[in-house]
Amino acid sequence: MAKLRLKKNVQKILIISIIVILLLVISIKVIINNKKQKEYEQTYEYKLKSIGYNDEDIKTITTKYKDKEINYILKNKKDDAYLLLIKEKYFIYSKFYDYLNYLNSNPTFSFTKIIEKVNTNTNKDYYQDAIQTDISKNYLMLVNKYHYLDASYNPELVTVPLTYAYGTLGSQKVTKDTYDAFINMWKSANEAGYKLIINSSYRTFEEQEKLYNSYLNEGIDVADSKASRPGYSEHQTGYVVDITCNGASNKTFHETETYTWLLDNAYKFGFILRYPQDKVDITGNSYESWHYRYVGIDAATYIHDNNITFEEYYAYFVEAQ
Repeated sequence: MAKLRLKKNVQKILIISIIVILLLVISIKVIINNKKQKEYEQTYEYKLKSIGYNDEDIKTITTKYKDKEINYILKNKKDDAYLLLIKEKYFIYSKFYDYLNYLNSNPTFSFTKIIEKVNTNTNKDYYQDAIQTDISKNYLMLVNKYHYLDASYNPELVTVPLTYAYGTLGSQKVTKDTYDAFINMWKSANEAGYKLIINSSYRTFEEQEKLYNSYLNEGIDVADSKASRPGYSEHQTGYVVDITCNGASNKTFHETETYTWLLDNAYKFGFILRYPQDKVDITGNSYESWHYRYVGIDAATYIHDNNITFEEYYAYFVEAQ
């Protein structure tokens, strides 16, 4: 009888122990799960889901944006504008707030236009907040109405022989890489039956200043429409050649077969038509069929194939890198 009672007590203790262990395990799991849930609630995934973004949206946002921008998004209602901006081809993360501000001011603009204007600074007035350009970029330096060269900038130049240029001996000069590329292009054009002639190239700060000032008596608006302000002209870089051909002037060059050949082939040698007719609102310069800029073959090919300006290329592939 005593043995039977002992056996029952042991079984009872065992059952109680098992129950206690199970309860302990359950409690531990609950604690762990609660901890995990609290940790999950602190994640961007949970917070973004809570305001309506789906898994694909969240992946896009957390991949493209950093903490500051994600926290900004979390403080606002779900807005597809954030996602549409990200998906634009030339979206630049560091310009996020600039895009939003410009979008708020121009709600009818497409997202492509918003990206384009902000990236190229053309959301601002010409010469507003202009900065000194980064000359370490060499042939990829940007000089326009928002990026200028110091008056003391004088690149190393080589003289263009009169075989390839108008003017007096020594009057036309460019950088060595521009010269070498031009000669290769000249030879190719010549073989195709076209003769390229440089009628303007490097221009000093002082020369540009003299040119610009010659128009000032007609008013600053007229001067700005006819010439770049000193320091803001690409000619000072040494990477520019104004090209013509026999019998043509700047006004008629676009009507020549030589011009057509350049449109189809200049990029192969690293040159771009710097101020296209349909890109005036981006370049800030009137159409100049004769003005070619050396940017290297890789950049020139991309610009040609994607029909963009150097401003757009610079913002995405040079400045933002």
